[in-house]
Amino acid sequence: MRDYHMHSHFCRHAVGGLAEYARSAHTRGIREICFTPHIPLPGFRPGLMNDRLRMDEGEFDLYLDELSKTRTAFPDMTILSGVEADYLPSMEGWMRRFLSSHSFDLVLMSIHYVSRWTEDEWVFGFDPARTLASVYADYFSEMEDGIATGMFDCIAHFDLIKQPGRPVLATNRDDVGEALAKCAAQGMSVEINTSGMRKEIAEPYPCDQIVQLMIEREIAIVTGSDAHAPSQVGLGFNALAARHGDGLACRLVSYRGRRMIPASPRPACAPMGRG
Repeated sequence: MRDYHMHSHFCRHAVGGLAEYARSAHTRGIREICFTPHIPLPGFRPGLMNDRLRMDEGEFDLYLDELSKTRTAFPDMTILSGVEADYLPSMEGWMRRFLSSHSFDLVLMSIHYVSRWTEDEWVFGFDPARTLASVYADYFSEMEDGIATGMFDCIAHFDLIKQPGRPVLATNRDDVGEALAKCAAQGMSVEINTSGMRKEIAEPYPCDQIVQLMIEREIAIVTGSDAHAPSQVGLGFNALAARHGDGLACRLVSYRGRRMIPASPRPACAPMGRG
């Protein structure tokens, strides 16, 4: 599998240089990786930890320089340039300009903030007085709005909003199905993010049941560890392969220059569909 979601010291809340992540991937037999630092968001909610979550716009050239040096140091690896971009309606114009000004291989869309919530709320700290079903509905509504912009290639950590013991499918199955359908219609992929396997939630984003829905609907899939330290690169990938087998392998795609490349055909695989 490829690891298409990795951070570094440029994200401030992660540790380690790019070469350390590449070396860790190489040691684990992963020969294709994509770095996805959080996109700079100048002026966005500086009081809500924003200055601890992402690089400043002026640091982006430093990231690109370190990326180039890392590619030179690991010539037998494919090291892609990506970014994790929060969908934020208020920042859409700036984000379009930023994304068009760089030659990325992959742009992940993430939902960490919901525009209708107050400014001190985000997916890790929302109003506990609301029902979870309504919180989940807001989250997926925001996701559908982001999909509709056409700015992104892949949805990162699809059910990040879920709470332990409260799966989104239990209360918001229709919202999940609609988001998946719109993603497929837009030609986007969905990430299976293994970071949840090392957190309290103790399962990937999305959960195995949603992964099965993705496989059944023939939705394109990428895998990512969401590594915030070199030791986390590729963690959980073997478990994913064991759980989902050829169904997962047939849906995996790669990217080059923001163009999706379907998995190589194999006898057990149906043609790549659009959901």
